[in-house]
Amino acid sequence: MKNNRKIILALLLALALALTGCSRQYYGGITERTDGVDSAYTQDILPESQNSAYGQQIGATLYFRYLSEDLLAGVEQQFTVTAENTLEQLVVQALIDGPQDTQYQYNALINPDTRLVSIKEQSGYLSITLSSEFPNAPADAPADWEGDAYWAQEVPRRRMLALQSIVCAITDLGKYDSVQLLIDFDGDGGRQGERVQRYYFYPGTAREAGVLLEAVRRDESAVLTARNTVGAALDCLQGKDWERLMQLIASGDSEGERPSPEEAQARLQGLGYTLTDFEVGDAMVAGDGGSATVCVDVQLAYGDGDARAVSAFPLLLRRDAGAWKVTWSSLMGLLEGY
Repeated sequence: MKNNRKIILALLLALALALTGCSRQYYGGITERTDGVDSAYTQDILPESQNSAYGQQIGATLYFRYLSEDLLAGVEQQFTVTAENTLEQLVVQALIDGPQDTQYQYNALINPDTRLVSIKEQSGYLSITLSSEFPNAPADAPADWEGDAYWAQEVPRRRMLALQSIVCAITDLGKYDSVQLLIDFDGDGGRQGERVQRYYFYPGTAREAGVLLEAVRRDESAVLTARNTVGAALDCLQGKDWERLMQLIASGDSEGERPSPEEAQARLQGLGYTLTDFEVGDAMVAGDGGSATVCVDVQLAYGDGDARAVSAFPLLLRRDAGAWKVTWSSLMGLLEGY
């Protein structure tokens, strides 16, 4: 009898080792495949009820188009994770819903009729399946937009920004380095979805090439970072686009509020300069995240033939309604030489 118990225990131990030794767990519960087809394997994200985040308020950054700029600006939003909805699902759905009424400087990018079909994770990236409405042309585009020079560029640009809004929001969570977009063209939600052709988002890609969109990483050039804000502001100065420039100027700083657009335009035009060239350095963000400094080199030419070069001038920026904006006093310090 004693020998039989030993045999049974040995068999149970061998079975346990076999079950635990054939695979390993990573990325919240995905089992690594050992049959050579790991690239085709995905699994639903485990409900957040499995960890300490369940029922808690968690902050995440959503990205929307900033006014009419070809740039995304981030805005913080709080989410309550439940057993039914993971944080990733809540974030994507919030991007579909668009900015809140008080966020007047932000514009939605995703067709509001878009449905979130599924979210699955795979080896460090997130696979997101959306309904067929996602890649549709925006409502304000003409029916023959592909034959219009402006809209033929604008529609893919908006699609790209919409895609990057998802990628930036998801990668900000710190769990994934990229997003694979899939579209449920059949509309039944019964399968994972299909990869789309790259030309949907990048107009330089020929349709005939049949190049499919790979997993997409975050593109910092599409985000209104402190550095990109300065670059856009100096671009406005160079082109003397005063209206657009004022959208990139902070509402106030330590030296007071910014002037009205009319006053600002008059003062800038009164300087009598032309910004002929500029170079933007890296941003240094303050510890509290509320201000930043970006050093710039500029070349200024004046109507009388005089010229002035400014090197490593520190432009000051502040967070204004969630977006980085240049302070008026700092900009005038650059242009007026004090």
